[in-house]
Amino acid sequence: MIIPTKHQNIKLNPMVLGADILFLLRKEDFTMEELYQSIKITNSIDLDSFYDTITYLWLIEAITIDKNKISKKNNVS
Repeated sequence: MIIPTKHQNIKLNPMVLGADILFLLRKEDFTMEELYQSIKITNSIDLDSFYDTITYLWLIEAITIDKNKISKKNNVS
């Protein structure tokens, strides 16, 4: 899932999508819907890939989700 195969589109890989999401979260916090709509404009992803990527970012503690707001952690250890 995380490491792309040679047949997979690299732009739809969770690590690449995660980098795009973290780039958007660098400036401001988003709700789930706002973030999905923003990332869907640049990358044509489906909702499952979006939630997989959000889960991945949350598991590696790169983002926090509080009261439906997603924010990027500044000091990731």
